[in-house]
Amino acid sequence: MGRISPVFVAAGVGIWLGAMLFLSFVLAPAAFATIESRQLAGDLVARALNILYLSAYVLGPLLVLVRVLGRPPGRQRLWAVQVILLIMMTASTLVSREIVGTKLLELRRAMGSVMETGPRDDPRRLLFQQWHQFSVLLMRFNIAAAAAVLALVGVEGRRYVSRNE
Repeated sequence: MGRISPVFVAAGVGIWLGAMLFLSFVLAPAAFATIESRQLAGDLVARALNILYLSAYVLGPLLVLVRVLGRPPGRQRLWAVQVILLIMMTASTLVSREIVGTKLLELRRAMGSVMETGPRDDPRRLLFQQWHQFSVLLMRFNIAAAAAVLALVGVEGRRYVSRNE
């Protein structure tokens, strides 16, 4: 499992990273640019985020388990940082869906049409924006952490190849 582990982790993290990037930079902007109702665009993005989060609930612990079981000899720091980042990504996803996402959904439901037509300084709207910024921050963290894990897996792979030549 030692040699398979980094490949599996790279594939899993690559899929997770790709989904986060697609959602953040393609789906969400396109939804808000093309769907006339911000409420409907928000519903679409929230639904896609929910699928991403639920997938990460399975993928995150699976990647941690594979990485722990596939612990390589030597290179303990690279391995430990990867495991810690994967755990943090999974925890961040849990916080994002269960706390932040729940709060955003509550606020969206409570505001109803105020979200689209109400004053910009409505306290609920301002609170929504704060929670949304926290959600964006968590997603940015996960994107950066996923990129770091991929880089570390690459470093590990180069070391393995050069050692066996």
